[in-house]
Amino acid sequence: MLPFLMVLLMAVFPAMGQQIHLLELDGAVGPGTASYIVSGIQEAEAAGVSAVVIVIDTPGGLLDSTRDIVKAELGSKVPVIAYVTPAGARAGSAGVFITMAAHIAVMAPGTTIGAAHPVSAFGGDESTDPDETIMGEKVMNDTLAWARAIAEQRDRPMDWSEDSVRDSKAVTSSEALEAGIIDLVADDLDDLLDQVHGMEVSTPGGTVVLDTRGATQLSLEMELKEKALHFLGDPNVLYALIALGLLALYVEFHNPGLVVPGVLGVTLLVAAGVGLSIVPFNIGGLLLVVLGFFLFALELWIPAYGTLTAGGVLAVVAGGVLLFSVDDPMFDLRVAASTLAAVALTVGGLAFGVGLLVIKAQRGRVAVGAEGLPGETATVTEGGQGEGWVLVDGAIWKASWPGAVAKGATVKVLRVDSLRLICEPLAIVDEPPTESA
Repeated sequence: MLPFLMVLLMAVFPAMGQQIHLLELDGAVGPGTASYIVSGIQEAEAAGVSAVVIVIDTPGGLLDSTRDIVKAELGSKVPVIAYVTPAGARAGSAGVFITMAAHIAVMAPGTTIGAAHPVSAFGGDESTDPDETIMGEKVMNDTLAWARAIAEQRDRPMDWSEDSVRDSKAVTSSEALEAGIIDLVADDLDDLLDQVHGMEVSTPGGTVVLDTRGATQLSLEMELKEKALHFLGDPNVLYALIALGLLALYVEFHNPGLVVPGVLGVTLLVAAGVGLSIVPFNIGGLLLVVLGFFLFALELWIPAYGTLTAGGVLAVVAGGVLLFSVDDPMFDLRVAASTLAAVALTVGGLAFGVGLLVIKAQRGRVAVGAEGLPGETATVTEGGQGEGWVLVDGAIWKASWPGAVAKGATVKVLRVDSLRLICEPLAIVDEPPTESA
């Protein structure tokens, strides 16, 4: 709908001026961001805008998604400008290829680019595992060839592109400009548009002269589906979803019948499952997280005075550290220390509190049912010599006691003998003598 409206407006108002589209690549490269950028380039082509600017700040992402974006850039009939910004941003791993594949590569001062080294996607030891060595060589050779092809098409230095892949080499914006890796250094977007104005770029549709000075800037937003995929591709989000989902099930397990925690737990775990289906993860790390909650539950039956709870917290944290410790060629994302700490404090605090309540309950006297009656006081509803009936905890019981006890007296329950309470009078009251005729 958006491209159609833009084409219509440009046809009706041909003098409306030049326009550029802004696409934002912030965070991990995944299916959501790939769909967003590819469709954004297609919309720009349909609208006939002057250029597409991809604002980049990424540590890396998935190889397949990166390839989709690079294909769209290389095949775009609209000039694509990659802009690594703001200061402190980086184009790491997957970002290297996306930046190099643009018609014009630009970086802001204080940014970096590089470190695109691919290794085994299985996390094995290449020094001892022949299969891992072979797989690593295949991935390396394929990525090197891809980097050379991009550099050759965009007339960028092949030697640095290979160094970035082979040796994880990274450089600053000034170093990248000096080496010819990028075309410009721009302080901000207005500076960028002013510098690229009048430059010529070669596209599949022919040579295009950029007309960007004073152009209108339109930021394209992700669609809901793309936002969801991008959200679920964040390791911090996935770890939190897994931990909170298991925590909700733990609460439901400890209090059967609450329903809401159980439904919430299943929902969160299903969402986490969707994320794990698109993001590489370490199965050992996932099992450690599950083990942690198993230890929490075990504390309910085997009171270990916090030992099992402490072990559970350690397992949850260790699982979070290892959960995304994978060697995917482009994926270099981990769970943040702040997320690990927040999850550990939340689940550990709740599990420890529940454990204390269980220990207190097990140490305390039983307060319900027949086993809870010894020590209670009862009111005599029908007195007599040696036995009668009493009311205790809302129930009528047959009772025995020494001596005679009158109706309304108070007795103390000593023990339960079958269905009879053995009591002792707190005050022995003789039955009043009956009058003779």
